[in-house]
Amino acid sequence: MEEGFILSNKFRKMIFDDIASGEKDVKSISKRNHIPLKVVREIVDELIGAGVIEKKEDGYYLTKDGEKLAEKLRSR
Repeated sequence: MEEGFILSNKFRKMIFDDIASGEKDVKSISKRNHIPLKVVREIVDELIGAGVIEKKEDGYYLTKDGEKLAEKLRSR
């Protein structure tokens, strides 16, 4: 996964950063970033499809690839 996928869309980056910071709830992400919930859900689906986040019973988490990508983005 290339960091360009995350960085090419400001909403994608905000949502990825929130999940990387430990946020698990799409409604909280929506409210915090003033992004419509529908848009947040669509982007979360993209991130799941890209293999960087996964849904568990209690919310969303980074996958191993997502953790590597988050570390790469932090070091920029």
